[in-house]
Order: sequence, then structure tokens, then C-alpha cells
Amino acid sequence: MNIEDRTLPVFLSGGGEVGKLIRSYDWSATPLGPPEQWPQSLKTAVSIVLRSSYPMFIWWGPELITIYNDAYVPLMGYKHPAFLGKPANELWSEIWETSLLPMKNRVFEQQESIYGQDLMLLLERKEFPEEAYFNFSYSPIIDESGQVGGLFCACHEETDRVLQQRRLQTLHELNRRLLLEKTVQTAGQVAVETLGTNVRDIPFAAFYLLDSTGEKARLVNQSGIVPGDHPFRETVSLTDDAPDDFWKLPTVAKTRQPLIVEVVSKKRSGLTQSLTNQRPNCAYILPVQKTGPENPVGILIVGLSPYRDFDANYRNFLELTSTQMATALGAIEAYESELKRAKEVAEIDQKAQIQVIQSRQQAEEHIRSIIEQAPVGIAVLQGDRFVFEAANAAYLMLIDKSHHDVVGRTIQEVLPELQNQGIFELLDQVIQTGESFVGNELPVILNRFGKDENVYFNFVYQPLREANQSVSGIIVVAHEVTSLVKSRLDIERQFRDLVIKSPIAMSIFRGPEYIIEIANETLLKTLWKRELSDVQGKKLLDIFPELNDQHYPQLLARVLQTGVPHIEKEAFAYINSKEGLNKYYLDFEYSPLFETDGSVSGIMVTVSDVSEKVSARIQINEAEQRSRLAIEAAEMGTYDWDMVTHTFIHNDRLSTIFGLEPGQRHLQSAFRDVIHPDDKPIRAQAHQDMLTTGRLMYEVRLVWPDKSVHWVRVVGKIILDAHQNPARLLGTALDISQQVEARKNLEETAEELEKRVTERTLELQNTNRELIRTNHELEQFAYIASHDLQEPLRKIQTFTELLQDSLTDEQKTKILLQKVNSSAQRMSTLIRDVLNYSRLSRTDEQFVETDLSQILENVKTDFELLIEQKGALIIHPKLPVISAIPLQLSQLFSNLIGNSLKFSERAPIIQISSEILTPEVAKKHLNLSVAKAFIMLTFKDNGIGFEQQYAEQIFTIFHRLNGQKSYSGTGIGLALCKKIVENHKGFIVAQSAPGQGTSFTIYLPV
Repeated sequence: MNIEDRTLPVFLSGGGEVGKLIRSYDWSATPLGPPEQWPQSLKTAVSIVLRSSYPMFIWWGPELITIYNDAYVPLMGYKHPAFLGKPANELWSEIWETSLLPMKNRVFEQQESIYGQDLMLLLERKEFPEEAYFNFSYSPIIDESGQVGGLFCACHEETDRVLQQRRLQTLHELNRRLLLEKTVQTAGQVAVETLGTNVRDIPFAAFYLLDSTGEKARLVNQSGIVPGDHPFRETVSLTDDAPDDFWKLPTVAKTRQPLIVEVVSKKRSGLTQSLTNQRPNCAYILPVQKTGPENPVGILIVGLSPYRDFDANYRNFLELTSTQMATALGAIEAYESELKRAKEVAEIDQKAQIQVIQSRQQAEEHIRSIIEQAPVGIAVLQGDRFVFEAANAAYLMLIDKSHHDVVGRTIQEVLPELQNQGIFELLDQVIQTGESFVGNELPVILNRFGKDENVYFNFVYQPLREANQSVSGIIVVAHEVTSLVKSRLDIERQFRDLVIKSPIAMSIFRGPEYIIEIANETLLKTLWKRELSDVQGKKLLDIFPELNDQHYPQLLARVLQTGVPHIEKEAFAYINSKEGLNKYYLDFEYSPLFETDGSVSGIMVTVSDVSEKVSARIQINEAEQRSRLAIEAAEMGTYDWDMVTHTFIHNDRLSTIFGLEPGQRHLQSAFRDVIHPDDKPIRAQAHQDMLTTGRLMYEVRLVWPDKSVHWVRVVGKIILDAHQNPARLLGTALDISQQVEARKNLEETAEELEKRVTERTLELQNTNRELIRTNHELEQFAYIASHDLQEPLRKIQTFTELLQDSLTDEQKTKILLQKVNSSAQRMSTLIRDVLNYSRLSRTDEQFVETDLSQILENVKTDFELLIEQKGALIIHPKLPVISAIPLQLSQLFSNLIGNSLKFSERAPIIQISSEILTPEVAKKHLNLSVAKAFIMLTFKDNGIGFEQQYAEQIFTIFHRLNGQKSYSGTGIGLALCKKIVENHKGFIVAQSAPGQGTSFTIYLPV
């Protein structure tokens, strides 16, 4: 945090880019005023918004001033940052009257919370009105008056999810309906009808089928067209010499590549409007192309929405639509071809039966000929060993065998690869039961064309009965449907790809046991927190047994049984993962997956985690409750005065503060009359100033009916109407009688203290003059201090010589020995201090985490007896933990506190404080070349002090300002302190004045 931020309110901290903009914004120029004066309810809401990673905004006051956070910026588009601090009706002018104003009125007028799901709005945040979808909640923010002061919104843009679901639903419905069609013509019509249901992505559509020559295109169907209008020609020539069509059909047919046609709205009338009066201006022309070199099956024309970017997702959706149509139409063409062949066989078979009646022998020969020429595979197996009696050319082509390879041999000999594929077992079943067996899309591995192939067949095993109805063999009719099955599987694969790549959490469950067929990365990472290999192919309730105690299995069963989708918002769920049992709020949808026969085979699950949004709303509700509790706890009275109708609404606490009867309604004049007559001008002036500033604040005395006098502080704010005239006054009142009494006592105490300080100052001045005289006398002994190390030795030598001369005088000998001992003790102290000082030059001591509070406690223990003797008081807060050399810091604290205790003439008061200096502040304060953070420690006492001119000299070794007779010492202590600080790359300075104590300030890097 930079130094400027330290002056800002704490509730505005954080918030990234928008947080910086809010802190630098001139709010005093807005109706909100400076942030320091904002009501607590607004401060709480803003603090929550700035610290949230979820898109949020606030509209405050009658002007609906807008405040939002970083996460909301993408929703603003080009309107950020210009509309920060601006009214909401200016920010969203394009949708204000129709969409936002009614919801805002419900919140402010009815105090209702509103929740919106997938609300569509046309936003002017790009170069065109953009179709966008949002989940949001509007909640009232109750201010200190108990009224709605603002609106809080937590929202999330769901555009990508809604578009993805809508397009996925269109593709799913297109696939389902196309699978039901039997002809290319009806399939094309159904495709356009299906696309026409999604007018927001496809405002209009048309589909042309190409003839077998590829030279003409015939219009099959169209959607999104005004009845009676004809923007599309019925037939279009695609030959090279034909004049080009506006829709570029010849170009698309020739290149087989999609293209965009522009200025559609100007060139073609008859196109319907969608969301507004704006018609689509662009169209996308796509070839409906089967795999291979053949000509396209048809050409699809789709209009592009004027409310969406034609981005990669939009393009992929349309091209996937074209691919699905091509695959389905190709499969239908194959089906039509096979159906035609089957009809031909049926006609031949019918003729053969007529001929059998005329001549059995001729019929049998003819039947053999028909079987041989039939377009489907037919074979006759005789006996329980299934010996080939006959096989037509189509059957032989299916198995890639010759007549010689097959007839007269068993099926096991001809097709050994069918072993263990269940085919032989089916043949045994038909022989034993006499019942036919019909197989559809049966997968089989056949060895043909020199390799093993995976193929699919529709077939019938029909028992061959003799005249006595006994079963003598089996007639086999087989038709290969490999291309049709693979086309369908390809469509299913594409659908699975959509699920896997979707940014929305999605999964597909199959069957009544909810086997997990697929789950995309979004679901696996955000909610399940598992790998795909952990869940795929397994039962849902085996992976998540905790769901058995929740309502989700019953919902899944209902969707599987009824085929009716289920949608639920903000559902509560517990999901177990490697992180433990987690709680979520979910928006989800269960959509049934239908088979071609209309049965439900599975469920597609779409899930959106809205836990953060719900939690944010809960936080806002809790903040509102805390705000109300704060007002009640503060025992504040609140009021709302309509300045037009003079209606005055107040709570019971206001009546109590003014000495009026609670539980009753009182007029505004009743409260005014309670004010002390001498203070009524104060109220009048405050109300006059309020008309200019918009805010009310005054303190006055109240005279209750029982004649007792009380003090009250009244605070209020004017609410302006649409014409900027005062309309309402919202305010609070607080009984400050105790505060006023305490303030009066404090003022009296301050006067008494000032008197005592003056007297004490005179005493200190007298003492100071005495100290100056004493120091002057000690200066003549300065030379002794410079030779302190030699002095004890000289004394010991002198006293020893005297001792030799007076050995017979016991009394004198005793005195001389005491003097020798005293000199030796001084020499010992000097040597110890010099050793301590010299040890500070060592560099091998390690820096460790050092608790300064613990260091201080240890030093206090060392001086415990002296502190008690002197009646000393050491005042200090909890000190921080820093990286340092503990022993040296202990010496530092011991010397400084020891000096404070020693150099005092009254009960010592030692004040210790600490403060962290930021790199910028430390660099400027300490005149550093490189910015670095420091801790500032201050040791301040009320001792004798010294002249400031000696502030540098006191750190010189052996330098003493006071003589041995006044204060004992070696003159090394402060030099040792300086050395310790320098060992820690720090600084130490002293500030003092005689008689006013000394302050040592230490700066240590952190």
C-alpha cells in the first residue's frame, strides 16, 4: 500500500483496477459525497462488492449512482470506465424503460428481492445491439433509517451457455426428426422447419436439392419469410453459362465451399424481423455435401442474426447443421435405394408365386432364378449342420465367396470367423424352436476382400418347413446396412463432441442404472473433481453414493420414465471428492435422450455452479441484518420526514431520546418543542445550511417534560426529487448526554494537568541549572575519562605500594585492601564491557526469527529488583518478530533500559513503541539510495536528558557526560548499542534535552 492509500477509508481497499478508479474518483462532486460520509450500509455493500470475484454492482440513492467491481467490467463493454459514478438510467438507457425500471421500482418501493434467470437484454456495448443473457438478483440495501437506500445486484453473464444450449437443442432436435424421415424431400422440408424454430440464430432459412446431374437446384422449403413474398426462386440453374444468382448457388455448388452474402436486407424484401425492427443483413450459404467426390446433395441458405458476432462458435454450429443434414440425407438416399430394391424383390416374388400355381416345376426353377437375381442376400441352409444348399449372387458378394466355395459345405467351414460371435447359436435356436429370428444392425466381423471387416446387417432367419411342418433347414435373407449405421454413429459422435467441448458442465447417463457414458472436462474439474477414467462406464450412484440421501435419483427416474425434462435453479447439493464433502448451489437441467422408436434411453445433464452468486446474496442479507443490529445496538433513533406532505415517521427510540411517550406517533413539531430555548437557533442554522450542503448535523440540549436536561446529536440527509428540490429528510438521533458530561470532565482535568505541568516545568528548570553547574565542575576531570583503562591499574599499583609500607597498621591495611578491591572491580567491569564491545566485530553469529516482546520480558526480569526499588514504569505494546541476532538485541535493550533506570532523578517512566516503515517512507525518511522496509523502535524516558549538541558524542567509546560520582558507568554502553545496530545494518539516533528525558530511535531493516 502506498503512502497516499493510508489516508483512505479501509472499506475502499482492494478491488483491482476498478478499486483504484473508485479511490481516485471525486465522489464529492456526486450526490454520494466524500466516502468518509457515506452511510455504514453503503460502506458495507461497497466493501463486499470490491472484494468479490463475482460480477456485482450497486445503485445508490434516488439518483441510482452506479458502483461496480472488476468482474463486472466485461459486461460493461465500451461503457467502462466512463459510467462509473453515473446514474443507472444513463448507463443502460437503451433498456431502462422496458426492462430495468419496473424491476428497480419493485426493489425500492416494495422492498422485494428479484431473481432473474437467463434474462435476455439487447445491450449497446458493441457496434450493434448485442443479444446477451444474464442470471441476476436484485436485492434492496436497507440504510440506517430502515428504508431502501440502494440496490445490490450480483449477476453473471450466461450468454455463452444459453447460446450453446439453444444450438445444441436445435442440433439434437434436427437429428431426432431427420432419423424419422424416409425420403430426401420430406427430410429437407423437416430440416428447414426445425431450423425455423431457432429464429434467434437462424432468422430465415431455405434449402435447395440438386438433381442427379448437378445442374439444377430445386427449392424444397423456406422459413422466416413474409407470407406471399418470394425472395428465393423455385429453381436455379447451376451450369457454368447460367447467369449468377444473388444467393451465389452456382458458386457454392462448383467450389463446394461456404460463403457469406451481404446487404441482404437491401436486396431482398420479405424477410421477417426477429427481436426488433432490424432485419438480418447477411446470409451464410453452405453446401450440404456427403463425404466423397460426388456433387453436393443440396445447398442450405441461413440468415445470420444482426444481434450476434459471426464468430467461430456460430460458424461451427451452422456447418455442423449442414453436416448433419448431409449425413441424414445420404442415409435416406441409401434407404430409398434399398427400399426400391426390396419392392422389386417383392414384385418378383409375387410373380413367382403366380407361376408356382401354374407349374410347380417351372415355379421352382423360376424361384431359384429370382433368388439368384435378388438385390438382397439369400441363402438356404439344410439340416442341423447348416449345409449351404443355395446362395444367390448378392449373398456371395456379401461374404466375398464363390458358388464353388459355398454350396455343399457347412456354414462353419465357409465362415469360420463367425465362431464365438453368437451366429451359430442363433441358427440352433431357430432349428430347435421353429421360430424365425429378425436381427437389426447386428455387428459382425467378416473376413472378406483380404481383411477382417466390422460390418452391420439387417437379416431374417426363417425356418424352412416340409409338408409335415417339420423344420428341415433355414432360409437366410440378409442386407448390409454398414454405411447407414456408421452414418448414425458419426452423428452420435459429433453430438458427443459437442458435449465434451462445451464450456458448460455436461454429462450423459444411460439406462435405469445411470451409467456414465461421457462427462466433459468442465464437469470433471469444477464439480466432480475426478478423471474421466474414474467415472466412465460406471454407475452414477456407485461413484456418488451420497446422492442416495438427496432428491436427485428420484428426479432422474421421473425424467427417464416420463420423457419430460426437469429444470431446477439454485438447488442445494452435497458432492464428495478428494477434497472431502463439498456443498454447492446448482442450476441444472435433466433432458431426456430419445431413440428412433420414441423410447428414452438416457439423460443429458447440464449443470452450472452458482454457489458464489448465492453466497454473495447471503452475505448481503447478513450485512443488512448486521446494519439493523448496529442501529439497534447503538440505540439510535431514526426518522423520515416528508418535506412536501410534512408526514413524520419515526421509531420508538427517537421518542425515548426526546422524552416523549414511546409506542405513539408524534408530530415533527413535538420533537422540535423539546429543544432547549437557548439552542433552537443552533437547530435553525443547521437546517438553513442543510439546504445548501444537503446534509444536517447539530448537537443541542433537550428539556424533557420532567425538566431534566439531556444532550442529543442529530444527523440527516436531504433526498431530492426529480426536479432537484428537497423532498425528504432521512436522519438519526443519538443521546450523547454521557459523552458531553465526559467531555466536560476531561476539559476540567486538562486544565488541572496544565497547571501541574507549569509548576513542574519551573522545578525542572531549576534542576537543569543545577545540572549545568555540576557538569561544568566535572569537565575539569575529562582527562581522567580518557584514561579510564589505565586509572584502575594505577590505583591498584599505588594502593599496593602504600600497603607495603603500612603492613603493621591493621586499620589502614584494611582500608587500602578495600580500595584495591574496588579498583579491581572497576577494572573487571571495564574489561567485560571492552570484551563485549570487541565481540560485536564477529560476523559468524546467525540471524534468526527473534521475538522482540520476549527479549523485552527477559530484560525486565534482569532489572526486576532495580525497577521495584526505583518505582519505575515500563510502557510498551506487543512488539513484532524480526530476523536478528537475539544475544545482541538483548544487550541493546539491556543497555538502553539500564541507562533509563540509571540516569533518572524521579520514578522512571520508560515508553517503548514500534512502527513498520514502508520502503518508500523509509527511503525518504532515512535518505536511503535503495527503498527498503524498516522497523522503527523508540525508547523514550523521563530521565535527566542531555544537551542535543552531544547527541553524536555519546556513542563514542569511553565518552561520558556525567562523572563517576554522579552516575556509575564505563562510557562503553552506548558505543556498544551503536555497534549492535550497525551489525544489523541499521541506524540509531538520540534526541534529548536536559531534564526532559531522552528518546533513542533505532531503525532496523526487515
